[in-house]
Amino acid sequence: MTFGSLWLFLAVVLPVLGALLASLSSVDLAYHLRAGAMILDSGAIPTRDTFTFTSAGAPWLDQQWGAQVILATVYRLAGWTGLVVLRAALVGMLFAVVLATCRRAGLNGRVAAWLTLAVFVVTAVALALRPQLFGMLLFALVAYLVVDRRAHPNRLWLVMPIVAVWANLHGSFFLGPLIVGLAWLSDVHDRVPKAGRTLAAALLAAVAACLNPFGPQVWVYAAGLTTNAGVTARITEWQPTSAWSVPGLLFFASALAVAVLVARSRRDVAWPALLWLAIFFAIGIYAARGVAWWPIGILPVVAPLLAARAAGAAQPTTERPRRPNLAIAGAIVLGAVALLPVWRPIDPGLGAPAGVLGSAPSGITTALRT
Repeated sequence: MTFGSLWLFLAVVLPVLGALLASLSSVDLAYHLRAGAMILDSGAIPTRDTFTFTSAGAPWLDQQWGAQVILATVYRLAGWTGLVVLRAALVGMLFAVVLATCRRAGLNGRVAAWLTLAVFVVTAVALALRPQLFGMLLFALVAYLVVDRRAHPNRLWLVMPIVAVWANLHGSFFLGPLIVGLAWLSDVHDRVPKAGRTLAAALLAAVAACLNPFGPQVWVYAAGLTTNAGVTARITEWQPTSAWSVPGLLFFASALAVAVLVARSRRDVAWPALLWLAIFFAIGIYAARGVAWWPIGILPVVAPLLAARAAGAAQPTTERPRRPNLAIAGAIVLGAVALLPVWRPIDPGLGAPAGVLGSAPSGITTALRT
């Protein structure tokens, strides 16, 4: 294995290791598992709230039903260990797609790996096992298709089925048509032949989002959730991103780095790219949850800019495979296997391997069961 190949390996496996090390937060996961179990048992999607005593019986548009079914199915088949492996797999696929996007934009392997790890650092806070993680993976897939659209324009039509699935998993599905729409503006500015194809893909993707049990109502749900005063005032992650938190500090630091890159590449940055960056910066600053979408959403702009700046630099010399690199990769794989919860003792209060669940005190859980 060459040193460059080792970097590509690390760009994917380090996020996977992080997913295996971090506990599963039960704050959202618990109710998603319960909702998924209800759907599996009844064969129907809940339409009334039965979880919160203050609003019991109120109408509930359970837009995330698909993710809940997946989570509940994995839990029934493989328990908590299965959920840990699921998160690690989703995280691995997410950053494999991010890495592929960087490479497709023209970055060499090492720089692509560094940029992928930078995306991981900024998004790490958002990698909990919940429907949003499915949305992040699908968003990364759309970003890849956007970067690839001029080389393979027909592949852009894949955005439609991706968004159709996305609309049944998480409310962030609107970002798919949005990023394709921004790509259309870029195509128009650059006078790309058949730019209308990109616009058609964006519009059809927006229509495809209606392929769900609730139809166009999912658009009302997505808009209403992000503007609901009760949500934005009471839920921390829906409040504006603060520079005094670690995730906020990383967000603003990354935004500053992007600003420096744009300033140094100003001749190569057209107004659609500036609009693109501004929209995702606004999403990131509007709410702490928006930080998850910022680094992935700007990849189609940032990666080509970095590739353009590196075009004149000396190309890396041909590397020879080295056994120590392979040994490092092998040791990391063994470490990942050792981190699997299957090797841990069971916490009797939680009925889960020790250290797997967060925000679930064992004593309180035991008391509630009895």
